[in-house]
Amino acid sequence: MATEPVPDYSDVVSATGFLRPRASRSMATFHEHLLTSTRILALLGAGLSASSGIPTYRGAGGLWRTHDATQLSTPAAFAADPALVWEFHLERLKEIQKANPNAAHHALAEFAKKNVHSLALTMNVDNLSERAGHPEEALWHLHGLLGNLKCSSCDLLLSPADSAATLEPLLQRDSANSLTLDDVPRCRREECKDGLLRPAVVWFTESLPQPLLASIATWIGDVNDTSKNIDAMLVIGTSALVYPATAYIEAARRKGARVAVVDIEKEDPSLLGLAEQDWYLQGDAAVLVPEMLKPIIGS
Repeated sequence: MATEPVPDYSDVVSATGFLRPRASRSMATFHEHLLTSTRILALLGAGLSASSGIPTYRGAGGLWRTHDATQLSTPAAFAADPALVWEFHLERLKEIQKANPNAAHHALAEFAKKNVHSLALTMNVDNLSERAGHPEEALWHLHGLLGNLKCSSCDLLLSPADSAATLEPLLQRDSANSLTLDDVPRCRREECKDGLLRPAVVWFTESLPQPLLASIATWIGDVNDTSKNIDAMLVIGTSALVYPATAYIEAARRKGARVAVVDIEKEDPSLLGLAEQDWYLQGDAAVLVPEMLKPIIGS
């Protein structure tokens, strides 16, 4: 039986000239679709961890000690002042260590355990999803983990244990005293000679690792491969403005997915291209996500 074409509302505007919201707000109809879905892709953003006390550092108020936080997450900033960039990332790491996974992290972890055909792509560099018990094989970090380290000069990537041992004295030092260049940890390879270690995260202006991109493309599959159709795409805590986030939403849509967005912000109809078959649920992810997944994971 031929499927109906997905209607295109890209040219539908209100009398004021703005795109009108089209996505459903119905939790009940989302539950109906979820119960018939077998292959699900999720995109997780900073809003997922916001209820755990992790600052998003994006948009209004995204400052750290008067610095634009996004400008401290670039290779250029690290080259100009590695000690300052390290201070910023160490404070972020301390915030992550003090935080606890919230109800949304736990709900997604339980859902992943019950659905072997789900994959979560997280843009977060914290480890709260892992600490909630999310299976590692079903959780791929697009931007790396803040607690891991690599060399800025060679291809050395420290193991999690070696990274933790290197970070420990830095995390224990008195934060009232500013870091100096001498405090920045160095590469341990003899041939590298004083290469500076840095967080193993993807900074602004950097590309995502090609092996990761290839693995995601394989999971999504070719548009003509119906064995890898995607039933639902969950977009949680992100406006998906950063590439390739938007591309993955469109890829899932081409594979048949209906999109469900959870965000604290009011819907911007000019973003994401949501239509009547999709959902936009505004509010705290820690409240909404457990309710969304309740038919599968229970209370």
